[in-house]
Amino acid sequence: MPKETKDSIAKTEQNSTVRPICFVIMPFGGWFDQYYKEIFCPAIDKAGLDPKRSDDLYRPGTIVSDIWNYTKEAEIILADLTGRNPNVLYELGLAHAIAKPVILLTVSIEDIPFDLNALRIISYDKNESAWGELLREKITRCIEETLKEPLRSIPSAFVEVDESLPKKKITAHERDIMEIRQELELLKNDMRLSITAQGRNPIRPEDAQALIEHLIYRKASDEEIIRRIRALGAPRGWIEKMIESVKTKIDEDLPF
Repeated sequence: MPKETKDSIAKTEQNSTVRPICFVIMPFGGWFDQYYKEIFCPAIDKAGLDPKRSDDLYRPGTIVSDIWNYTKEAEIILADLTGRNPNVLYELGLAHAIAKPVILLTVSIEDIPFDLNALRIISYDKNESAWGELLREKITRCIEETLKEPLRSIPSAFVEVDESLPKKKITAHERDIMEIRQELELLKNDMRLSITAQGRNPIRPEDAQALIEHLIYRKASDEEIIRRIRALGAPRGWIEKMIESVKTKIDEDLPF
């Protein structure tokens, strides 16, 4: 193990009692253990958090208890969904159920369940040169961004509506905003995946969204909007869903 990595882990252990926890959920063994020590830990440490995995505790007891305790204590969860490991998906479900901000990692975007495509996702390609260094930088930056806006990394369905409760609880109107934004992100990602699968190169989702909004403000009919956007290569079903979402956004006067 490189000296820099050892120093980073040692520093993490010294500060573990005073720094917030970033709980890492990922498969164990083989290369995954090396990624955790040489990439994830230094990146989390640089962001000012204390990296933890459920196998960090060497004491009697069930691993489920360790997972649950770390999940409750963590400020942020970092979840590597590469390979769709069932244990990782189980732990991810626990994190979402108590509204913890989660950053998702994957080698293949196909490993991310469709309903989670609107959340923060870091993809990495081990065929790239210096991919480990790039991944460390991405993780650190994403953690820093998530600390500033934690609600962007929580599915809106799991955020309780009550203004009198602690910081991750929001009003009903704020949750509606979250749902609209996440729905738009899902639609964009759905179209990107469709484009990739079919080898086509139609209008970008962001440009289609902007054009739909413009046409709605111009009082264009739904059929006219569909005709215009379909001519640019977007599928009809996707356009219909986007029109509905954009209209809701306009009615609520929300920023994208």
